[in-house]
Amino acid sequence: MSKIKETKMLGFSMPFFLIMVVVFMAIALTGSTMASFVGALGFCLIVGTLIGWVGDRIPIWKDWLGGGMLLASIGTSALVMFNLIPAETADILSNFNNTMGFLDLYILTLITGAILSIDRKLLIRAFAGFIPAILGGVAMSALLTAIAAILTGQDVLEAQLNVMLPIMGGGNGAGCIPMSSMWGEVTGNDPQEWYAPAFAIMSLGNLVSVFCAALLDRIGKKYPSLTGNGVMMKGNADVKGAEDPKDVKIGPAEYASGFALALFLYCLADFYASKISIINNVLNLGFSIHKFAFMVIFAAIANGLGLIPIEIRAGARGMQQFFAKYMSFPLMVAIGAGTNLADYLEAFTIPNLVMIIACVLGAMLGAVLIGTPLFKFYPVEIAITAGLDMAGGGGSGDVQILGAAHRMELMSFAQISSRIGGAIMLIIASVLFGMI
Repeated sequence: MSKIKETKMLGFSMPFFLIMVVVFMAIALTGSTMASFVGALGFCLIVGTLIGWVGDRIPIWKDWLGGGMLLASIGTSALVMFNLIPAETADILSNFNNTMGFLDLYILTLITGAILSIDRKLLIRAFAGFIPAILGGVAMSALLTAIAAILTGQDVLEAQLNVMLPIMGGGNGAGCIPMSSMWGEVTGNDPQEWYAPAFAIMSLGNLVSVFCAALLDRIGKKYPSLTGNGVMMKGNADVKGAEDPKDVKIGPAEYASGFALALFLYCLADFYASKISIINNVLNLGFSIHKFAFMVIFAAIANGLGLIPIEIRAGARGMQQFFAKYMSFPLMVAIGAGTNLADYLEAFTIPNLVMIIACVLGAMLGAVLIGTPLFKFYPVEIAITAGLDMAGGGGSGDVQILGAAHRMELMSFAQISSRIGGAIMLIIASVLFGMI
């Protein structure tokens, strides 16, 4: 009992915090006051912190199955599935993540802090070698998926269309949905016929990627030479510029400045993507570049040209650390509320499982084979970002994967995989669908 009393959660004593959890669960059961941003955030923060705290302390689960991050997501899905959270409340929490923009807020904060924390020269080197590593992962995932299809007696082309594309396509909104439209145009059938199983495959591929991320984290701890512990590149990983944001002492003003800059870059990228971008608005290439990809580019340019004062860079890094530490579990609750556990079960056939695992392993292996010898990336970091984040479920998948790997500072690279890599996959999809 004394140990429980000494335990602090968000600064509260455990008994008091548990009372807050019980009250929020009771409110959730009635659906009262949950329809607002404040109500949804309160539920996700209080309940999510408890579930995440438990997940980070379960033996085996905490080391190999994603710990608190995955438990917060799957645990919430289970609460919805068994009607411990009403469907109305689940819809509100899911809308909080998507329609209300909590996921966007989380990602934009991590992107800005991550990019502005990197030394300019190292930033340029890292991004120059990252796209080739992504392409290496895509090529190897296609190859291993084909081999798995042959071994399980499946058609190779169908394996590429129905397994590799959904998994490597950049998630649901940027991948499965536009791909299903392409499939419908080519076949003349209802796009839902391809979309429904593809979404299930993508969901299971994301789950396998989360497991692999936790495994890579363990491998990095056992073999320290394989990882930069959140730093992407070898060699001059420790070389900093004249000023390092980590060395700057910051207060509330710098936090506010960093947060304001993150919001500004997001709005600028959103406006540019929807109104100005020639690729998105003029050229009819069959795909578009996501606003987060433009945000990464704008933030990288601002850092590379030295346009951002060191105090604001430090403030952006501080906000990134705050969101990564305290807002990750709440985000996973919101993601879990919108995830149907039955989607995983639909894809659980032996041939599918073999091909899904082969696809995810191929993404990691190809990224390492290209990124490590040619561009000096650490194997663990490049396997996670250029490999697993390509095989994950878009933005929410990036959060789950980086959370399981304990490397949230890599969000900017994860977003390049999900967004720019996802756009590349739409081009590949148009070619493959044309082969039907």
